[in-house]
Amino acid sequence: MSTEPRTVTVETGDHGDVTMPEPFWCAGDHTSEGYREDIEHRSEDVVLTVPTPCCGEQKLTTLTLVQRPFHPVDTAAKATVEFSEDYHDMTSAQLAEFTDALVALAVGPLHQFIERLQILEGGQ
Repeated sequence: MSTEPRTVTVETGDHGDVTMPEPFWCAGDHTSEGYREDIEHRSEDVVLTVPTPCCGEQKLTTLTLVQRPFHPVDTAAKATVEFSEDYHDMTSAQLAEFTDALVALAVGPLHQFIERLQILEGGQ
């Protein structure tokens, strides 16, 4: 395994080929961008699901780490949170199961995602 920092080259319309360091958490999917400032690093998606009585596990939200290294105002890594609309009727027991799943998400994968973002905010 190489200990050298990874780099990636992305073709842009305004700066030609741009070679830059690629963060360890980046999923490596860099399609050609229109402008250099639009280039972004994206992590793998973290999909948070909760149980529903009628449809089984349903997606609650998706989290992704994103950084735009050439953005003119803000180059820091951020969390992108996707929200969607869907409705499920629940009994009190089903609502309790749903709530337990939300608590498990908060202390499990969501908390791990927050810790990773805090590390990135502290420096790479």
